[in-house]
Amino acid sequence: MSKELRLKAVEKEDVDFMHQMRKNPDIMEFWCAEAYTSKERLLKEYEDNQKSDTIRQFIIYDGDQKIGYTSLFNINPRHRSATFAIMLDPSHHGKGYATRSTELVVKYGFNQLNLNKISLDVVDYNEKAIHIYKKVGFEIEGERKQQYFIKGAYTNGYVMGLLRENFNQ
Repeated sequence: MSKELRLKAVEKEDVDFMHQMRKNPDIMEFWCAEAYTSKERLLKEYEDNQKSDTIRQFIIYDGDQKIGYTSLFNINPRHRSATFAIMLDPSHHGKGYATRSTELVVKYGFNQLNLNKISLDVVDYNEKAIHIYKKVGFEIEGERKQQYFIKGAYTNGYVMGLLRENFNQ
């Protein structure tokens, strides 16, 4: 991993990159969604999100190379909370990008958006992601029984949360 890992706000030209990732069943399994999203739908989502104050979307870069996507959504300024999500191109897994990217987004949420809590949902068998989230400071707050239907079977999920006061910068 390079020392040039950075986040950049999603732009219209990033829709092609996001579309490639959203078509990948290996990525979408952990997003608990079908590996089908049309480019037109992503363009519409992009345009709708530009009008919303409840979402911040970023492309993750290592130098000049796009390696993933991350966001804070369901941003609630009254309760100072948001939900975190991340997806990395599978060719970049296992290189420390997920941990560092998660830290960057969490830091942005706490320091720029003045959030008090960031939550996330994760499939219970995604042990690598759970390990990363715990490493950043997230804690399992609850279990959702049969929350997701993946590959023909129901599976449980966890809700994890991180409070500003528990985030080690």
